[in-house]
Amino acid sequence: MPERHEPAGRSIPTLSTLLRLWALRRPDDLPARATERSLIGLGAACLFLWIGLDRWHAGPGASFEPLEAPLIAVYLVMLLVIAYLASRASRPRIGFRITLFVALGFAPLLIGAGFWIGTRLEGPSAVAAWTALSVYALLYFMRALRFASGRWQPRSAAAAIMVLGVFSTAYRASDLTPSMWAPAPVEEQTENDLSAADAEAVMFDQRDMIDEAVDRMKQATGPQPAVYFIGFAGVSSQRVFAEEIELAAQVVGERFDDADRQLLLINDRRDLDTYPLATVSGLRYALSAVAQKMDPERDILFLALSSHGSSDPLLEVSNGGLPLAQLGAEDLESALRESGIKRRIIVISACYAGGFMQSLESPDTIVIAAAAADRTSFGCSDDRDLTYFGEAFYRDALPASASLQDAFARARAAIAAREKREGEIPSDPQAFFGDDINKLLEQYPMRSAGTRWGGTTARAAGELR
Repeated sequence: MPERHEPAGRSIPTLSTLLRLWALRRPDDLPARATERSLIGLGAACLFLWIGLDRWHAGPGASFEPLEAPLIAVYLVMLLVIAYLASRASRPRIGFRITLFVALGFAPLLIGAGFWIGTRLEGPSAVAAWTALSVYALLYFMRALRFASGRWQPRSAAAAIMVLGVFSTAYRASDLTPSMWAPAPVEEQTENDLSAADAEAVMFDQRDMIDEAVDRMKQATGPQPAVYFIGFAGVSSQRVFAEEIELAAQVVGERFDDADRQLLLINDRRDLDTYPLATVSGLRYALSAVAQKMDPERDILFLALSSHGSSDPLLEVSNGGLPLAQLGAEDLESALRESGIKRRIIVISACYAGGFMQSLESPDTIVIAAAAADRTSFGCSDDRDLTYFGEAFYRDALPASASLQDAFARARAAIAAREKREGEIPSDPQAFFGDDINKLLEQYPMRSAGTRWGGTTARAAGELR
């Protein structure tokens, strides 16, 4: 007798069947859809979706990473375990093929949501998104298994969610983001490779740009100290440093009321014109120029630096083809000393940043470093907006804290928890709080919403606490 084949329309799951399952609505004859051909087709579609999303996110020049292929087996095992447990726990018994179809039907949503959450969200937003997805997953499995058996299957749905929970605990949320393609190395991407004439013109204009920025600063009056902000983003090839310094300027401006007393030195391959470039000589000149604008004995300098670091200690300074000197601890200390600025808050976001602290410490100085002198920090890749430290300190802690000490403590705890969760060697952020400047900041605490910094101490302190 000739071999019997099922009609193609019944052996391959149709888009309308999946859409009805995703919408938590009853599909047409779900058990009949769970054929071998439909399972193979749906599995292949999930794989192509995974690889396609990853290729799109990796961008031009991405390279395929075959060593990442075994990770697919982890997801396959997860789906098989979910289907097996859901089948065994069901009453009346649901066939394994049907529960596997239900699990595979959810896979495109898990891949798509994992990609979106892993690449677009961070912190509380990511937690909220994963929570919402978990709730939806429970509803999806409960409804789908009811459609397959005619009865509610709470044990089967619970078994499926339990496996997803164990899986998400064993693997970081970022691991749900496809990783079959590696982005092109930074050096292969577009850079500002300037000609000698262009480089000379750019460098010639820097002092004028700094002077213009300082001239626009509003000079402080009155007995209370004013805060002047200088930001320094050292590496142009990775936008994360420029983004971090721009955020630092915004947050510090809000907490210390210094939005009209800011100067940013930024290396950014996307933009050579908006800000003066970050160079060692430019920083030295900027400190001297700002010192002329401020009262160096009364006012406070807030200096934020973000870059790659080395254990020398050294901060990397680079901008396309420009020949730039690197910023060492002695360079930074001498530039600050020569400026004559007495009161200083210095925040260094870089690997090995703790190596700068000893040369900068004084009773009138606060130094906050993203990592100990022998530790690296994390999150300085070009596909990020902020480093781990930048997220924890500038984005999350400083806007909501009553003091710099409180902000550092919150950021340090958040970074430690994140690094432990992700299996990283602790960066061990460091801080030094000079007694004299600490007392001054207790007298003039950071402002809260609607309060100008340096106003009535009791009012500001009361609002902050």
